[in-house]
Amino acid sequence: MASRITPSPSAVPAEASTDRRQDILNAALACAAEGGVDAVSIDGVRARCGASVGSIYHHFGNRDGIVAALFFDIFHDQSRSVQAQLDAAQGVEAGVQALVTGYLDWVVAQPERARFLFQARGAVAAGQRTPDLAEAARRRNQALVAWFEPHRQSGALRDLPCELMPSLVMGPVQSYCRAWLSERSGLGGGLPSPTTYRAELADAALRAVKA
Repeated sequence: MASRITPSPSAVPAEASTDRRQDILNAALACAAEGGVDAVSIDGVRARCGASVGSIYHHFGNRDGIVAALFFDIFHDQSRSVQAQLDAAQGVEAGVQALVTGYLDWVVAQPERARFLFQARGAVAAGQRTPDLAEAARRRNQALVAWFEPHRQSGALRDLPCELMPSLVMGPVQSYCRAWLSERSGLGGGLPSPTTYRAELADAALRAVKA
C-alpha cells in the first residue's frame, strides 16, 4: 500500500503565520484610516480581521506593538521606494527631482499609509522601539548624505553641511504632503493634490541646494 504523503508541518504554519500577521496589520491600518491612531485597539483589529486575541498578542505583544510594527513596515517601504528612484537618477538635477517626486508620488498613491506615518511617529518615538526609530532614521539620512557628498565636493551643490541638505530638499514637500493629508482626512475640499505642485516643489528643492 502506498504511504500517505502529508505536507511539511513547518511550511504551512509559517505561511499562515505571515498571512495572519499581514491581516492584523491591514486591519490596524483600516482602524487608523477611520479614526486615527487612537482608534487602533485589540478589539477593533480583532473585529476587522477575525484574528484571535491570542494570535494578536503572539505576533505583536500588545496594541503598541501593532502600531510600531505597522509604522516600521510602512517607513521601510517608503524609504525603499524613494531610494530606488534616487539610485536610478543620473546627475544632480535628476537626483533632487527623484527625491522630491519619488516621495510625493508615493504619498499620493498611498495616502492612508502616508497619513499613518505622520500620525504614529510620536507614539513610536515615545514607546519601547525608540532606538529602532532612531536607527531607521539614521540609516535613511546616511544614505541620502552619501549621495549628496560627492556632488558637494564636485561643486555641483552648494558648500553646505551634507546633513542639512536632506532637510532643504525634502522639508517643503513633506510639509505640503502633511498638510494635504491632514485636510484630506477631514471635511471639505482641502488642499489641491501634491501632484498639482510637483514641478514647483522639485524646482524649489533644486534651487535650495544647487551651486
